[in-house]
Amino acid sequence: MDSESSQTPQPAAPIRSEGLWFSDGGLILQAEDRLFRVAGSVLGARSSVFRDMLSIPQPDNQPLIEGCPVVTLHDSAKDVDFFLRAIFDSGFFERPPAPTTLDIVSGVLRLSTKYDVGYLRRRALLHLATVSACTLEEHTSIASTATFDSKRGLMSRAMLASEFNLQWAQLPAMYRISTCAVEQIMDGALTLSPPFALQRTCIAAHCSLRLAQTTETFSFLRPLSVPGCHFPDTCHHLRHNLYEKLCSHQRVDPLGCLRPKLWSGFLQPRLCPPCYTAAETTYAAARRRIWDDLPELFNISLSWEALRLARDADLNAEG
Repeated sequence: MDSESSQTPQPAAPIRSEGLWFSDGGLILQAEDRLFRVAGSVLGARSSVFRDMLSIPQPDNQPLIEGCPVVTLHDSAKDVDFFLRAIFDSGFFERPPAPTTLDIVSGVLRLSTKYDVGYLRRRALLHLATVSACTLEEHTSIASTATFDSKRGLMSRAMLASEFNLQWAQLPAMYRISTCAVEQIMDGALTLSPPFALQRTCIAAHCSLRLAQTTETFSFLRPLSVPGCHFPDTCHHLRHNLYEKLCSHQRVDPLGCLRPKLWSGFLQPRLCPPCYTAAETTYAAARRRIWDDLPELFNISLSWEALRLARDADLNAEG
């Protein structure tokens, strides 16, 4: 084997970050293979950690690039990019209802917590709260409040919430995961490497939710008769046929499997008024029971009310 083929490959030269290389910046940050040139005074004004770091006299052998000291960060380049853009570009990461992405929220939350940038941490939590319902009413209207796709990156979202002990955000994400097919939960289709404990909890919950959907959510379709029914045979057959059809579907989502159109466009015109009213009442009560039982199902010791209070405390924390 010749000497050239046995040589160890040299690491690639660091790349300057596009959009985060300010010619008048006096500090260069390196994360993985990315370089960021920024104003240390601005960074220090936002972050107590950087302020303390920059106040320490630098050694004579401090590496320099274009006369600027280089500080190596042991964070992912992607997270650092999002974090710095949130600091130096006022329009990059605005408060809700401005849209964002889960990746941006994750990166900003991690580094704003690590480097003590309180206003950015609160902003990241506000975005996370838009997809983290703590009441059944919030859950029902989540599509209108979410600032990023609430149905994508579910495992990553649950893992992020667990990383920072945000049970109020973890529980809604775990519920969404548990409505996915077991194969998706098992093979990691929702993320590259889901923790086994999280998979196991969500698979067990999936089975419980499927049972709850059949026995609780669809219970309004099971009565043989309803007091005061105008057309007993017609209403019974309609309920029975719909029950059989719904139970044959593979989808599991006991809180949201029945669309509003099913009620207004199908059931209301076909059931007599007493049967329709009874169905609505029974269905609403079943959803409420399932919702109230979710914390216990996912091994979370706090009630929904306690989770809501914890969320409010996090969103209003000073720092």
